[in-house]
Parts: sequence; structure tokens; C-alpha cells
Amino acid sequence: MKYLYQTTLVILGFLIVSFDGFSQHSVAREWNEVGLQAVRMDQARPTVIARNLFHTSAAMYDVWALFDDQAETYLIGKTVDGYNCPPLNMPVYADPDAAKEEAIAHACYTLLSNRYQNSPGNVLGQIQDMFDDLMTAQGYDFTNTSLNYTTGDPAALGNWIANKYRFFGVQDGSNESNDYANLYYSPVNPPIEIDNMDGNPFIDDPNRWQPIELLVFIDQFGNNFGTTPSFLSPEWGNVSPFALTDADKTTYMRDGNEYQVYHDPGMPPVIDTTEAIGLESEYKWGFSLVSIWGAHLDPQVGPSIDISPASIGNNSPFPTDFSDYDQFYDFINGGDQSQGHTVNPHTGMPYDPQMVPLGDYARILA
Repeated sequence: MKYLYQTTLVILGFLIVSFDGFSQHSVAREWNEVGLQAVRMDQARPTVIARNLFHTSAAMYDVWALFDDQAETYLIGKTVDGYNCPPLNMPVYADPDAAKEEAIAHACYTLLSNRYQNSPGNVLGQIQDMFDDLMTAQGYDFTNTSLNYTTGDPAALGNWIANKYRFFGVQDGSNESNDYANLYYSPVNPPIEIDNMDGNPFIDDPNRWQPIELLVFIDQFGNNFGTTPSFLSPEWGNVSPFALTDADKTTYMRDGNEYQVYHDPGMPPVIDTTEAIGLESEYKWGFSLVSIWGAHLDPQVGPSIDISPASIGNNSPFPTDFSDYDQFYDFINGGDQSQGHTVNPHTGMPYDPQMVPLGDYARILA
């Protein structure tokens, strides 16, 4: 099997990706890398991307688990969030390691080809070409779409597992078949017009999300999506999660529809519309804090600060309520009430100061 892989992809005259010399990496690592490049060429939609990474990783894991005497699969032969996936009888392979690698490659190829077929980065087939090229470089036949793994064909085993993850994804609450569109959420506020010199006179509820209307909206990957981006995945608490249980979930009802919230931190501070000016509420304090700390991003701003462990860390106590935040965070200068550490516990010596401009440090944090 040859792993020398070099693909150069040019879109709109810009060099997008170049992979060289994958020979030192596993098949799984190579497909992770190509999958991440597909992410970079897709829309900027973190929830959808996270789901694709989860399903691809789980499919690879299930292939590995089927070749292991002790490991338990995640989906194959299990019922996960209402989806019943049938078990399979593993064939006997003369070279299990080679069969495992081939099955992993086909599982990733089949699943990723499905997930990114309608991606903006695949308009001219660029993403699919990447997947095809990696399969060829690994020595596998990407035209093999067989699902009959009982013949001992490891490619068919990978294809079959990928198909089960596709079926799982159809019913997992993501609304994949409708391009992940929201089923019932709609904003209560009209969009804010950023060029409106009168501010935001048409907002109806300042404690609810408001869209932003731009002259043109281009996402972080360079895709043009009109003028007003929508709320990103407000209903995705309904999507089958990874490593979360019903015990972690709180269900809220609004307008007759359910919203699932995992590890619910509770209601955030809201603005009291009866108040006048000032910082009478935690909402206004936090809103102002963002504005003031945003000014720290200026590379010319502020004094130099010590970012060594002598000055940062060793906090006690942490806030337990929003009303405690103003005692914990430094509203004007940034940072919190760190006591720092007197000495390095390993050397027993004080930490050397590390003085840097506040603007540089704040931008790195951001």
C-alpha cells in the first residue's frame, strides 16, 4: 500500500490545500486530515461540522472495535437514541490489519462523500476529488460501492457501516434531509440595520436574539449568503448527542415546541426595561464590560502586564452567581482577582516576570 499523497487544489486562484508524505500516519489520521480540509471548504456552521466529525470518528471506531476481541461498538449492533442498528457477523480475514485499514478508508469515503456532496466547496467537485485522490493514493478502489461484507470484502464492510451512520443521521433530529433548516424557531425581533443612524429603534424584545442585516454576508470561509445570517442551530438540543445523557438535559417549552438544553447554566442576566441609565443590572454591567474589554484589543493600548504564574491564577473564591461577577473581574483594567503563585512548586523558586503589552495579550486570548 502506498501512502505518498500529494494533491494541490486551487479555487478562485488561491492555493487551498497541499498534502505531502502521509506515509508516517495511520489511515484514520489521513482521513481525519482530509475531512478537516473539507470542513475548511464548507460553510461556517460549527454544529453541522461537529456532527460530521462525530459520525466519521464513530464509524472509524466501530470498524476498529469489530476487529478487537474486547472493544464494544458505538452504533453497530446497538440501539442509539431510538435507532436500532443490526449486528453483523464478522468475516474471517487472512490479514486483519490490512482489512481493517481498508474498511476504515471506505467507511470514511462513503460517509464524507455523502455529507459534503452539496457543500459550497464541492461546486466543481473539488471536495470529492480530494476524497477520490486519497483513496487512490492509499491503493483502494473508490468505485467499489458493494455492501455485501459477507463475502469477506473489507471495502463492503466499510461501506455498510457508513450506510448505517447515514441512516442514523437521517433520524437524529438534525433535519439533514432539509439542509439542517430550523423546523419551528423564528426570531421575534426584526433585523437590526447596521447602517441605521438612529440605532436600533425597531427592536421588540431586548432580551431575545436579534438578526443583523448587512449589505452582504460572507462567512468565515468566504461563502456569500445574502444579507442576514440566521440563528445557528437553535433547535440542536434535539439532535442525538455524543457523551450526553437525558440526566444532563432540561426541556423547555416555548410556543408549543420543545427546546432541549444540556448542562443548563440557568437563565442569564436580562435587561430590566423599566430601569433608566446606569449599571443597575448584571446585564448592563456585562454588556459594558464587553465594550471596555474590547478596547483592550488595540495593539497600542494600555501598559505592559505580567502574564507569568506569579501574577495569574490561584483564584479563590470563584463567583457562584452573576451578582458576584463585579467583585471578581476587573471592570476597567481587565483580568480577574488572581493572587498568583509565590513560587514554582517544582523548583521552589519565584517565577520570572513575563511582561507583555496588554493589547497583545488580549488579542491572543480573543
